[in-house]
Amino acid sequence: MLCSPEYRACRWEGQGVIPLALPLACYNPPLVWLVGGLSGQLTAYGQSMGESPESRAQSVPASIEDGVATPPRALRPAVALVGQILYMLCYSTLFANIMWLMPMLVRLRFGDDNPDIKDWQTTLVTAAIPTLMMFSIFWAELLSWIRVRTYLLLFWLVAALPLGLISLAGDYWQFLACHVVSCIGFASWPPVYGKLLKQFYPDSIRGRAYAVLNLTMFAGSAGAVYLVGRWLEQRPDAFRMFFVGACAVQLLGVLILIALVSKAGTDTRPPARRGSWKAPLVPLLEMGRLLRQDRTFLRYEAAFMTYGAAFMICEALLPVLATDRLDMRYEEYAHSTQMILRGAMLVLTLPMGWLLDKAGPIRTSGLAFAVLGLYPLLLLVATGPSGVATASLVYGCGLAGVMMGWTLGPILLAGSADKVPLYSGVHASLVGLRGVVFQSLGMLMYKLTGSFSIPLILAATLFAFAAAQMWLLSGKVSDRTPTASPKVS
Repeated sequence: MLCSPEYRACRWEGQGVIPLALPLACYNPPLVWLVGGLSGQLTAYGQSMGESPESRAQSVPASIEDGVATPPRALRPAVALVGQILYMLCYSTLFANIMWLMPMLVRLRFGDDNPDIKDWQTTLVTAAIPTLMMFSIFWAELLSWIRVRTYLLLFWLVAALPLGLISLAGDYWQFLACHVVSCIGFASWPPVYGKLLKQFYPDSIRGRAYAVLNLTMFAGSAGAVYLVGRWLEQRPDAFRMFFVGACAVQLLGVLILIALVSKAGTDTRPPARRGSWKAPLVPLLEMGRLLRQDRTFLRYEAAFMTYGAAFMICEALLPVLATDRLDMRYEEYAHSTQMILRGAMLVLTLPMGWLLDKAGPIRTSGLAFAVLGLYPLLLLVATGPSGVATASLVYGCGLAGVMMGWTLGPILLAGSADKVPLYSGVHASLVGLRGVVFQSLGMLMYKLTGSFSIPLILAATLFAFAAAQMWLLSGKVSDRTPTASPKVS
């Protein structure tokens, strides 16, 4: 296999093989083609990075990106990609499992004996993750005040460490407190992730670089979900050991990112600014100003708000449907939801990265929203784990495209690197609004009607409407080049 044409197609000339992602791709010719194309462009881009500083200064004084002259990157895109691949493996070990494990711990471990109370306790846990993303806009403001290296350490302290403390939780409220603090910390990730992607990769390859990172994350997620699901089925208390170990692994990943940022040489100390009593309001004021001035971004967010409403209804009802109607436990739930979901996203992420580079985030998101319209309908007719697995397969196909538009859309619409944290922060913060409203709405509709039919049919309708919004927007603006974003100070 190592001497096969597919393997050779994946080689980076003079640099060996991009580890971890490319061996996986070599078993799938379409992925070989996509990753090979990315590798070729990274090679061409990286050759100038291998020159001496003096020759590089003479031959490439500056690169043109987003219409602005920027200094050449001190960090090779290939090195950045390898480092971020290693980080994504650490990241997926912890955060992929909290998406399914936290609500299941409420249903099977920490929840109240009263089923009605337990349903609302579950909603509090599932809603916390998207609702507290509204803190992203405040994290984005903090990122403009401190070094990226300091910010990354804060991310670990607030997002990962509280999950490690769940190992000490004795009741629901202690468990919920750790979960809520972690969700606040998790909201800090979108602003810095967008900034790193903008700094590490040129526009021409960013979509495929991001796709490779997602490929790694989904592969790691699928493996982690499978192993943790089986482990908990055999030893229900093993979640305590898991959270401690995964927290330590996440620290290792953050240290890798800090090393990359240091190597890039772009983590300069932000200029000193005087504080003001208005400082806590600045992010909210800037969010409102941005949405008023950039009408394209406003319409983009309106479509994502419609999609998010449908997404939140499904997220709120899935754990209840799986446990109350289908009597699923840890292993069945993990494997028929998250593992199938991650597997589908793993297969389709690189093709979606190619599609995004060709069609742009608006058209890619519109197509993904249309596919997602099938998901709530398949959940509605599911009669067992196989039915949920089929729904999760379709869900993963749609989310592979959504992930591209969700992360890279704000980066493209921002236009320049200094605006990316604000755009990404606003984008992530609006998740919080739909999380607090529509998860509660979904659960309330279920409680009032005693049926999953009405909320899930509503979710399918909303997915279809979001697809229409995106396609209408795509006819008004070209999303293959950055927009002329307004100045937001």
